[in-house]
Amino acid sequence: MQIPIINIGNSKGIRIPQAILKQVGFGEAVELLVTEGKITLRRSSSPNIVRDFTAIADFDDNTIQRILLKITGTDLIIALVGAEDNIKKAIYRNLSEPVQNFVKPKVEKLEHGDARDLIIERSRSIINEAIIDVLKE
Repeated sequence: MQIPIINIGNSKGIRIPQAILKQVGFGEAVELLVTEGKITLRRSSSPNIVRDFTAIADFDDNTIQRILLKITGTDLIIALVGAEDNIKKAIYRNLSEPVQNFVKPKVEKLEHGDARDLIIERSRSIINEAIIDVLKE
């Protein structure tokens, strides 16, 4: 998409369409980085804000999807056990239907189990990851 550079007083600027601002979750201010002839805009975040698991429900879908790419399926399943409904809804809406069909029943099963089930599930996942790594060698 090409966007024209416009005059803004004695400066120049661009107009970013509202739909794009919503998609990337920009607020009132952004971080502007200039490296190697490129300008990058990023959401700014206050260093005083500490985010934790419960904040996921407040994140935009793009942020949730980026978080999901950084965690294992088992960690996701275990983290959702006993989580608040708004957190589960935020996560589930960012999973494909096949992944939802895999994750939801496992979460529900573990919610009705005990800590032993969680420990077993986590240990088996670690072993599965080791198997995958060994088979890749």
